[in-house]
Amino acid sequence: MDPVQGPLPADDMDDGRLFCYRHPDRETWVRCGRCDRPICTSCAMQGPVGFRCRECGRPARDPMGSFTPAQLLGGLAVSGGGGLLAAAISARFGLFALFVAFFAGGLIAQAITRVVGYKMGPTMDLLVYGGIIAGAAVAFGIMNADLISLFLAHGASAGASNGQSGVGSYLASEAFWAAIGAAVTCAGARTRMR
Repeated sequence: MDPVQGPLPADDMDDGRLFCYRHPDRETWVRCGRCDRPICTSCAMQGPVGFRCRECGRPARDPMGSFTPAQLLGGLAVSGGGGLLAAAISARFGLFALFVAFFAGGLIAQAITRVVGYKMGPTMDLLVYGGIIAGAAVAFGIMNADLISLFLAHGASAGASNGQSGVGSYLASEAFWAAIGAAVTCAGARTRMR
């Protein structure tokens, strides 16, 4: 029994030395303030009253990655609406649309962080990128609704005459550029989310 550290666990009593429970090759003099296991400096986290191991030092609720339902709904509305607006505006600019989409992505990311707060993690990524892509898909559907209904009713060759391609190839081309625009918008949003 060590008077300073209390009773030693059976695996640490071989010669009085302590070894980290996660890294058995590292000798240490530090113990977790909550569970009393030996920890090395790589495993130690500063707690409210001393060092904690990774398990004891992890917060029960991560404030940077948890969302309230109102934050999720507001963030989804902003990202979906922003993606729809960015796709609708950039569809009118031709190749210049890629520059418009990139800056629109940055503005969308800034707006989302103002609505939900400065959050991080996979939920935030899904909220931002999923909303932008969903908004771009809705904008594509709205702007090409007549052609899509013609395509569904008569097939890809509808509207073809005198060697010109039908509505199917036009929709494929429009879908390609809509996807490129959504990807560039997501890239612009990524620059603001780091």
